[in-house]
Amino acid sequence: MPHIKAIQTPLGELHGRDAVYLDQVHMNYVKKELVLKGEINGSLAPEAVDDFVPYELIFTGVYYFNMIELDVALDMSEQKYAQGSSFDELTDTPILATIASARGKNLRHFLLKTYDDILEIACRDYKMTI
Repeated sequence: MPHIKAIQTPLGELHGRDAVYLDQVHMNYVKKELVLKGEINGSLAPEAVDDFVPYELIFTGVYYFNMIELDVALDMSEQKYAQGSSFDELTDTPILATIASARGKNLRHFLLKTYDDILEIACRDYKMTI
């Protein structure tokens, strides 16, 4: 059964639709790398000292990437889109099982909920820079 756990970012757990803003998405297909840039709303981040804090998220070894407009995702029947924080790691998911079976890869599964979109990524690892 899938389990959802909030990611502890350098600014603490992020909660709320206004917590994460996404400005840029860059997918390097050859490197299987996804780079996201934007700002975190400091008033919704427990460890932030500024109003808006720039971030960069780099996901490496990407085997699955899906981006859905937030309001569309919330109208879908999949509960994973409505639960959790703004940045979560999911474990024991069908996506991870499928990738492990098809490609022999043991990956990690993330959901990033921004103001406008939800991004779902299955990858080897990630790095967040503030």
